[in-house]
Amino acid sequence: MRAFLVVSLLFAATACGQNAKTNSDASDIDATPFPARCGNHKVEMGEDCDEGEATTILCDDTCHFTCGNGKVDTSVDETCDTGIASGDGACPASCDDGMACTVDVLSGSACTTACLHTTITDVHDGDGCCPAGANHNTDSDCSASCGNGIVEAGETCDTGIQSGAGKCPASCDDQVACTKDTLMSGGTCQAACMHTDITQPANGDGCCPAGANHNTDTDCSETCGNGKVDTGETCDIGILNGAGKCPASCNDGKVCTKDVLNSAGTCQAACSFPAITDPHDGDGCCPAGANNNTDKDCPVMCGNKVVEAGEQCDDGNTDPDDGCTKCQITPLPPTAFRMTDLDLRDPHTYIALIGCNDITDPNFLGTSVNGLIQTAITSDGDMPPDGKLDFSPTVVFRPLDQSKATNSAEVHLAACTAPLAGTSCKPGANPGTAITVTNMSGGQCLAALPGTIRPYMPAITNTTAPCFVSNAVTLNIVLAGIPITLHDTKIAATYVGTPATGLTNGLLMGFISEADADATIIPSTVAVVGGKPLSSLLTGGTTLSDMMNACHTQKSDKDTNNGVKGWWFYLNFPAAKVPWADK
Repeated sequence: MRAFLVVSLLFAATACGQNAKTNSDASDIDATPFPARCGNHKVEMGEDCDEGEATTILCDDTCHFTCGNGKVDTSVDETCDTGIASGDGACPASCDDGMACTVDVLSGSACTTACLHTTITDVHDGDGCCPAGANHNTDSDCSASCGNGIVEAGETCDTGIQSGAGKCPASCDDQVACTKDTLMSGGTCQAACMHTDITQPANGDGCCPAGANHNTDTDCSETCGNGKVDTGETCDIGILNGAGKCPASCNDGKVCTKDVLNSAGTCQAACSFPAITDPHDGDGCCPAGANNNTDKDCPVMCGNKVVEAGEQCDDGNTDPDDGCTKCQITPLPPTAFRMTDLDLRDPHTYIALIGCNDITDPNFLGTSVNGLIQTAITSDGDMPPDGKLDFSPTVVFRPLDQSKATNSAEVHLAACTAPLAGTSCKPGANPGTAITVTNMSGGQCLAALPGTIRPYMPAITNTTAPCFVSNAVTLNIVLAGIPITLHDTKIAATYVGTPATGLTNGLLMGFISEADADATIIPSTVAVVGGKPLSSLLTGGTTLSDMMNACHTQKSDKDTNNGVKGWWFYLNFPAAKVPWADK
């Protein structure tokens, strides 16, 4: 029986939209000539509320609203109190922690307001954050940093690289006598070797340049041309064939070396083959550190973290579920957020039993709508248990991409495994409702429509950026055989993190017509109200408006939508990321 009550009331809350109100209007307070007696379940002169002797989410033990009483009541999950002006316990108005690499979110409202700070882990140009593991090559917000082991823009090498490609030179001797070897910007990440050919004769530099002889350069052999290789000679121009013949050209057959003839035409003529380190199209060489983008002699190579010709992406890994497989963009897996709570904020629900009783939040006879919803979300109450949580409203993004203007998504009443810890989800018995969500980096994504709410406590929490809001859809839901139709339904929430690991400030709003509410019959298994129409719990409905009903003095929550009478329902929620499988 409890499970049906959970489902039906929950169903009404989920499917019907948003229009609940609190007993704060002066006209709702019964005047009495006797002194107010807190704890008698009657709101009397000088009291804001009266829920008996217990402190509830609405009312404290002095019969004043819990929120705003100047103390943080953690027993009803307050995180602050609006009655505290400053210091410990004061409710934050903003959440900027001054750190570029956190997403700062103001979560909740009134006395449940809290700051959430999540670390940015993904690289995104222009967000002001250089996350851990990123560099200037992968995120423009990172400054090139000499010594980080990565050759970045403006660097020729990096001092943090100890060997191989990218290592900075400490010296530049190419072992060629007829080049001048110069180390430029030594000890920095702009270090580079310059090798300049010596073309002019100069005594004592060890080089006999082309065209020189001993008469013009004492480094040239005095006996050059005598037909034998003497001390100081590498060959002799007098030897025409075989050993000792001076080379006229050089080729070692390797594409990644330069073939250099030094001191041509002299007895110091010799070949050298320095490695090619700079990329140049058309020389046949792909030097270390080059790729097809910088040197067309390099083949396209999937897995080198560089997007080259014919590739759509290159993330350097083989993860098949990250949107890039074999260097082609592939569909990302869905990202699902299951609601971990769902609270009806407006309208409130009432029953006439021993007076008029608001059963939305207060714990009347051990029961409240929001309490039952929470129980259904967090537990498997079936007998015997079926291994599934009783109620799992879930938003599934296909895929989640917070950097894009819009995402495709679905709203599911999912089948999620019990227990709550470690739950995983898949589609429920009915297909999900397709929505398109619009991402916003600033401002407010969704708020209650003017004139459709009463000043109930807790108040509705609006959805603020960074957030998403869906297009308006008709939500057809069937639970326990009861069809509920919610028109012009929108869902919105604030992202927690980039990429999001959860949602906060969630707001689900939708409209149920009076005709639909009259036609929606609560299962007969539900105590007290079973067999009655859903509208019998809503002020403005036929039942509660009857002059013989104890609740007839309550202000009507009834609204209109495009000329149709009914109720706007507003429900707040947080949501947690959960594993999702389509089958």
